[in-house]
Amino acid sequence: MRALRTTLLFPSALLGVALLLTGCGGSGSTPPPASSPPTVATGAPPGGTSTPPVPADPLTADPPPGTTALDASRVEARDLPPGFPTLVWTRGPRTLGVYGRAGGCTEASAQVVDQTADAVTLRVVQATTSTGPCTRELRYPPLEVTLAADLATRRVVLTGEVR
Repeated sequence: MRALRTTLLFPSALLGVALLLTGCGGSGSTPPPASSPPTVATGAPPGGTSTPPVPADPLTADPPPGTTALDASRVEARDLPPGFPTLVWTRGPRTLGVYGRAGGCTEASAQVVDQTADAVTLRVVQATTSTGPCTRELRYPPLEVTLAADLATRRVVLTGEVR
């Protein structure tokens, strides 16, 4: 059998190797003292605090270009699932628009379900298109419907469902 050679380094030899390796770096810099606390970036200016910007809420979005937002007092969100936008806009006297909610395996649609002399009822639907695997993005696509008569002063009733 062959004997294994074991070399035992003494602490003074280890110190010499450490000094030799440190000196070979060529940078001439020394590490910070061990008692220095680590620096943590907080985003706050020195000596003060800051509030991070609040992202825009997609549920209170602006209408698409070329359209006019309908006054919120004329919109009634009845049986609209939580998280569905309630903004309604017009594009001319007979076109109404709303934002749907869609994502990786869902699509959005809107339809007129009732038109009376006082109100127009729209149904916004989020329908599942696949069992997956699905991405987890959430989009708010603009949807428009055409009315049989001018909207004029009628109110808009929003209903919806998730299928």
